[in-house]
Amino acid sequence: MSDPSPPLTPPQDCYDEINLDCLTDAISYYVRVLNLWVSRDLEKKFHGLPVAGGTGKISTLFIVKHQPGITASEITQFAGKDAPAMTRLIDKLTVDGLLERRADPETRRRQQLYITPAGETVLETVRDIVLDEPQDAFWMLTPEEHAQTVSLLRKICAGYVERQGGMDWKRKSR
Repeated sequence: MSDPSPPLTPPQDCYDEINLDCLTDAISYYVRVLNLWVSRDLEKKFHGLPVAGGTGKISTLFIVKHQPGITASEITQFAGKDAPAMTRLIDKLTVDGLLERRADPETRRRQQLYITPAGETVLETVRDIVLDEPQDAFWMLTPEEHAQTVSLLRKICAGYVERQGGMDWKRKSR
């Protein structure tokens, strides 16, 4: 006969003290609150960099760095932006000297994006900040929990990108 163990109960935390009603099990609630906390912290760390303020600049720079010649419309799904917002973001990054536009030699109307040396320098600083993220922002997670959380969030994000047809650009333009 095995030793009877008490039933497993989730660990107690500050959320046990309040009633969130239907939000208690809503991933969207926790994602939104976490986004606010992490965004505030990152804004402090990015202060003085041209990527501070707003969203999508850093992911856009990394995408362009690793996919030179990509277009703004091909990035929209991965930056979580619609076409007008993406155009404004690209305009800002271009004015700040982090990206440059070049006409596609095959289709002059199509504007390809390329990272500039200044953009590369900013990304080096950003990389150092982001690589400290597990200790700075997610200290409460073990390395295994961190990896599992990234994996689950990536799966959710990929589902949304694929639902919007975000991978079609790779087949059409490359």
